[in-house]
Amino acid sequence: MKTSTNLKLGFAGLLVLALALVVSANFWKSGLKVRRLTIEGNRIVETAEIMQLVKIEKNVQLQKVDLMEVRKDILSHHFIKEAVVERDLPATLKIVITERIPMAIVNGTEILYLDEDGVVLPHSVSKELFDLPILTGIAGDLPLSAGSTLRNADVQEALQILAAAKLVSKELYLLISEVRLRNGGDIILYSAEWGIPIIFGRGEIPSKLVRLEAFWSTVVRDKGSEHLQYVDLRFDDQVVVRWNQKQG
Repeated sequence: MKTSTNLKLGFAGLLVLALALVVSANFWKSGLKVRRLTIEGNRIVETAEIMQLVKIEKNVQLQKVDLMEVRKDILSHHFIKEAVVERDLPATLKIVITERIPMAIVNGTEILYLDEDGVVLPHSVSKELFDLPILTGIAGDLPLSAGSTLRNADVQEALQILAAAKLVSKELYLLISEVRLRNGGDIILYSAEWGIPIIFGRGEIPSKLVRLEAFWSTVVRDKGSEHLQYVDLRFDDQVVVRWNQKQG
């Protein structure tokens, strides 16, 4: 009986201690204020731009900051794809940014960009210089306004080609100066060197790009792209080429 009473008293003591610690911790947290704001992951969007989107009062209590509301405000920027907002005790609000990276330029009434998802991005004045291929032949009825998403099959396949080219090699991606769409027909690439047409066709993107990269880095580098008339990648496991007559 005495042992049981001692256990109950011991448990009650631990419970009181735990409650005291919780109250003490909450009291300590309630006194913490936002003294510092850190932003990571941004290269295109200036830090000052993001700071302007964070609408919190000066010296606000850290625990009172609505993290989801701050995230929502940051995501209103066209070039920001994702944002993680965290409290970093004792006095820091930490923001980690994932940006939308322009993949191609589209020319409408103004210069716009597309990211790899087909999201339309406004022209940006940034320290980051964009050396991007131009996407032409986009259907006139597609919504070219910042924030809209182009889900058209031609556009999506063109963006897949560019994204895959980046993965194969930076040199291959930079080789492509234009991607021309043809209303459901064969997609045609144009090289940055001499504007050589490269008939890409549709589908089998990785294998075609690997063949193109191997052909360009060996044969074309040896003979010179100025002697090419066109390249055709539509045939299985081969690259069909027409050279100027003197090349045979």
